[in-house]
Amino acid sequence: MEIRQIYYVLEVAKQKNFTKAAQALYVTQSNISQQISALESELNTALFVRDHHNIYLTVDGERFCKYARGVVDAIDVLMKEFNGNEESEKAVINVAVFPFSWTVGVSTIVKDFYKSSTNVVGTIRISDNYCAYTDLKKGALDFALVKLRPEDKVDYLTYIPLIEEDLLVIINRNNPIAAHHAISAEDLSNLPVLVGEKTTNLYDDFHKIYADRNAEFQVVLENTFDRDLLINMLSSGEGITFATESTAAQIVNDKITAIPLEVPVKYNTYLVYLQDKEPRGIYRAFVDYVVNETHSLNETKKIKIKNNDILY
Repeated sequence: MEIRQIYYVLEVAKQKNFTKAAQALYVTQSNISQQISALESELNTALFVRDHHNIYLTVDGERFCKYARGVVDAIDVLMKEFNGNEESEKAVINVAVFPFSWTVGVSTIVKDFYKSSTNVVGTIRISDNYCAYTDLKKGALDFALVKLRPEDKVDYLTYIPLIEEDLLVIINRNNPIAAHHAISAEDLSNLPVLVGEKTTNLYDDFHKIYADRNAEFQVVLENTFDRDLLINMLSSGEGITFATESTAAQIVNDKITAIPLEVPVKYNTYLVYLQDKEPRGIYRAFVDYVVNETHSLNETKKIKIKNNDILY
């Protein structure tokens, strides 16, 4: 048994979802699944009951978590005892990143900065824009990586542009509308949509696209973080969603394609922080690192769509 396996089990139990647990721990879903399966084999018992949408602890899983929490608490005490003085001298940088940020590489840049900066203790959390803005105002965050339309900026934040992109419609290839060169307002009215939860900016942003075109907004799913569920529903033709060009390039496959909107929508990535909290020292170094590394990302190459295929 490895310590990381204990953390994995506890996070899956908390999230009740492998995808969300993997995102929270910043590991791949396959890695977390393999490690838990290996642990179950070693213990000769199942810790979780799995179905298509949810995961539940077994009786043995409940028992495991009861003792695992004690182990984790003990490890925390141990680390504080031996690293307390060292950690207190380090700068703490708290960052939020938008859902699915790993698909375009920006969350990896944040992690790389933390790894290369021995005088920094860093945290990363996944957040929609609204929650990130609230936490920035409360001081719970220093920075956030957000995606939004340029006209939706708020006046109390500084926005540093990182990636400028158009939104694309993600649609099942077998849908007749997928043969169109661009998606019109009339097309949107005939396409049920998979959106973020109502409390998120993703829901409002997608709603605005429909409202601006006087298109009927037919929601079939509200989900902010479960990429696999979205992919499955897109693959089975249960609805459409929207994604920026770089994200779309990671989604399209033999069942899913991406089509531009007839009237384009800019949806850019920004690094943001409070205007009255200008970064200095290591915080300025963080900003410069993210800006420089993002601009060199291969994922930010402009893509083209030809015959419903995404090409760099």
